[in-house]
Amino acid sequence: MSCHLTRVVLLIPVIFLAACEKPKPAVPPVFVTFTQAIQQDVVATGQWVGLLDGFQNADIQAQVTGYLLTQNYKEGSAVKKGELLFTIDPRPFQAALAQAQANYARSVAQAQLAQITLERQAQLYKTKVISQQEYDTSYQDTQASLAAAAATQAQMQAAQVNLDYCTISAPFDGIVGVAQAQIGDLVGPGGKTSTLTQISQVDPMKMNFSITEAEYLQAAPLLAELQAGAVEAREAKIDLSLADGSVYVHKGKFDFVNRQVSTTTGTIQITALFPNPGSVLRPGLFGRVTAPVQKLDGAILVPQAATVELQGNYFVGILQPDSTVKPTPIVLGPVQGQLQVVKGAVKAGDKVIVGGIEKARPGVKVIAKPYEAPTPVPAK
Repeated sequence: MSCHLTRVVLLIPVIFLAACEKPKPAVPPVFVTFTQAIQQDVVATGQWVGLLDGFQNADIQAQVTGYLLTQNYKEGSAVKKGELLFTIDPRPFQAALAQAQANYARSVAQAQLAQITLERQAQLYKTKVISQQEYDTSYQDTQASLAAAAATQAQMQAAQVNLDYCTISAPFDGIVGVAQAQIGDLVGPGGKTSTLTQISQVDPMKMNFSITEAEYLQAAPLLAELQAGAVEAREAKIDLSLADGSVYVHKGKFDFVNRQVSTTTGTIQITALFPNPGSVLRPGLFGRVTAPVQKLDGAILVPQAATVELQGNYFVGILQPDSTVKPTPIVLGPVQGQLQVVKGAVKAGDKVIVGGIEKARPGVKVIAKPYEAPTPVPAK
């Protein structure tokens, strides 16, 4: 009797505990979306802020000192090569040229007379009428007269050059800026000012921008390939965004890379050329260039939303055949629109998790469906 009672007493706590235990809640299903990693050749691009400059720029300077007589152009207008811009009072230079011409004529006459005298002295010397010294003196006088004629001829040419400098013309087609001197000013190397204005050739335009050493080393193979060909044969693949947010209608082409990296900034200059038929672009404008920097053959691309960053490292989740998700380390490459180039153990055709990756846990089965990219909202 006592043993039976003992069993009953012992079973009571067990039954009570069993009755108090609650069933564990069911784990809710994890829903994810996936898309396949794709493989294709990619031309990576980069963006930089640059400064526009004229294809050619020149300071129009007075080469002779004189009073500014005329201004023959409208400030800010387009001019053709050889078109007259300014004139300096030519009268002092005309007088100097006339004097030089007279000196030259006199020296030529003296040289001619010395030459005739030398010919006569030569005949007399042959017949022993004059001495060797007399003949030598006549010969030296003739050479001196010829040298004096050459010197006065050079002086006459210099006077002509100075007179020509009184008319200042455009050295090339371009747009001329504000005049730095007024009519009546003393201009020239010894005058009030020597720079009269500036002119820039604006078609095509140069876009100068700088890239870092690392960016240069990455782009070096592509730059070398471009520089090996003629400028005319290079394709226009560079986009230009202007300060108002608009994209310039014409694409630019690579021109050259500077000879050295700046030790001050650690960057190297790249120059691109943009056509400018309407003269919309002007020197001094800032813009943002988007240019190809690297060719990646057979690159692996996934949506940018598929990449996960954790303490400076990046991963993607790859859907396994058993409906689990495997975190896979990657290295990020360049961005291509909504896609991201990745390097690592990801292969073309792998099912990469795009949506719900934050809920997926290693070893936990998921319910996956194909990812649908959002439709772009049309601009109003």
